[in-house]
Amino acid sequence: MKKTHYNILTLIFVLTAFAFNTKAQDKLYPNYPESFETGNKQRYAIDDVSLPTGRWRLDNAVIQNQRYETPVSGEYAVRMNQNNTKSAYLQMMFDLPNGATKVEFWYKQFTLDKPCMFQLEYSTNKGKKWQAIGDLIVATNKEKYTKAEFKVDIEGRVRFRINKIGLGDGSKNQEISNGRLNIDDFAVYYKE
Repeated sequence: MKKTHYNILTLIFVLTAFAFNTKAQDKLYPNYPESFETGNKQRYAIDDVSLPTGRWRLDNAVIQNQRYETPVSGEYAVRMNQNNTKSAYLQMMFDLPNGATKVEFWYKQFTLDKPCMFQLEYSTNKGKKWQAIGDLIVATNKEKYTKAEFKVDIEGRVRFRINKIGLGDGSKNQEISNGRLNIDDFAVYYKE
């Protein structure tokens, strides 16, 4: 009787462990991470660029071969301008259909510049209103890229953007730290 009881408890434990291991996992959206390899934008003026993941708006940002540093993957990354007095954006112009559970990307202070500040934001109403995710990030590493990872629980249609804060002209005021920002390999996950 004790052996049968022990076998039943073992079976329950195994089935419970199996159930936890087979629960829904985070899954990467198709064509992500966006590595910005196929877009070509050489000027900082606002413009939309078609990429494998969809159409992105680059406002005060370029997609360039990084002359002074190596991107995380491939040959290209996004560079957001320095000394901006208003926000600069790397912004999705499309919605992802199944919400999001995690957002990851790599960032770096541009080698020749001062640090800068930025924020990850999301919209669930086609970009009419944006909400911040987490705290402001200060990019201070000019030697190598840093991975940013945000756990989120967003249902339904969603889009994301990186908002590089417009702190002003650091060339006119040495107390302002507002250098260029590099972004690469932007990834979004959803619940399968």
